[in-house]
Amino acid sequence: MSAKLWNKQALITKTIFPLVFVFFSLVPLVLSADTTCPAFLVRLAGHLYRAPLIGLPLRTADEWIQKTDQPVQELRPLASFPSQWKGSWFDVDKNYTLFEKWFSDNLGLRNVMIRVKNQLDYRLFHSSTRVYFGKGDQIYGRHLIDVELPSTEAALDTSEKIDAVYRGVVKLSDDLKAIGITTVFVTPMMKEYFIQDQLPFFAPRLPANSNFMRLYDRMKASPELHFVDVYQIIKSIQPKYQIFYKQDFHWTNTSALEVAKASTDMLADLTGSATRWQHPVVTEQTPFLGSDARFAALIDEREIPEQDLKKTWRDRHSFTQFDPKTTGIEFETDTLTDPKLLPAACLYGNSFSDGMLAAGLPDYFQKLTKLDRMRPLKDIPSMMAGRCKVAIVQVLDLSTSLWQSIQQ
Repeated sequence: MSAKLWNKQALITKTIFPLVFVFFSLVPLVLSADTTCPAFLVRLAGHLYRAPLIGLPLRTADEWIQKTDQPVQELRPLASFPSQWKGSWFDVDKNYTLFEKWFSDNLGLRNVMIRVKNQLDYRLFHSSTRVYFGKGDQIYGRHLIDVELPSTEAALDTSEKIDAVYRGVVKLSDDLKAIGITTVFVTPMMKEYFIQDQLPFFAPRLPANSNFMRLYDRMKASPELHFVDVYQIIKSIQPKYQIFYKQDFHWTNTSALEVAKASTDMLADLTGSATRWQHPVVTEQTPFLGSDARFAALIDEREIPEQDLKKTWRDRHSFTQFDPKTTGIEFETDTLTDPKLLPAACLYGNSFSDGMLAAGLPDYFQKLTKLDRMRPLKDIPSMMAGRCKVAIVQVLDLSTSLWQSIQQ
């Protein structure tokens, strides 16, 4: 190698590499003080990061900025800047750790770098550390499959544990009955129980006779409980409708309507009412970007057409929102005096019960009160007392802490 060529390479090594290092380290450091990245820096990062490997049909820097510099959805709150010194004056390590956590969570261009890395993983390997990419645009949250579902299985891994949870559900039903409330239980399960064949081959799979389904079958067969057979309802409509969103872990509002219908009709039978569910199932294709798709944190996040419920009715009630942290109530409807309606109802449930509300559930009751979804199950009787005559209690399969909290 000639001395001239050697000197040229040495010059590149001594000048270009340090400049690149400064951009990818010093600039993010400066930007950490302000999570809003100046547009010209994001534009510059776009030109440096963007490559054919990413495979994006973006034509302008503005498009790249809009797609890339969006907050990444997290499973936890980001660390805040330490506002005061913790512990004694010599606790340097402890306080530096707090600063380091803040810096890691607020590093300038963090959203850009995470999305570019995820996009490359997807384009090169069709994989992600956050989600499983399945067949037919299906996306499954890794945390749900790898952590939360196994957690429920571990919490119910013996007959004794299943019996203890079952006794707790019966006691909850009896406690509500003692204060004059007739209750039906709704226990949805994840879409992995219905469309496992669309998971990638390397993703973990639940057995058909999972520990949760053993508890489920125990509750379904119990003469002491009024139990809505969610599994059978969803299986029965699966050939006809889309039962879960492709890019989200929730059931569709169509599935939610069928479960709301069964719950309403069961309460009508239990209370001697002639009321029956009337809202029809009418579907339409709607652009939708699901929570799992957002959590994948790709650059090319995009809505896809999903089959969903078309609303063909008018709400009968007006709604009043409350602060659930202080009142224990998310909302309450007004009161209708129509004797054909079911008596005042209470609803306890998570985001799956939101689908039941969207399907028109409140229209069949004189009044409906939605309890705070963050409250423990043991608080339900005292919160419902005096508010309602009938109740729907919805608990998801992977709500491990709720199942464990009522063990008897």
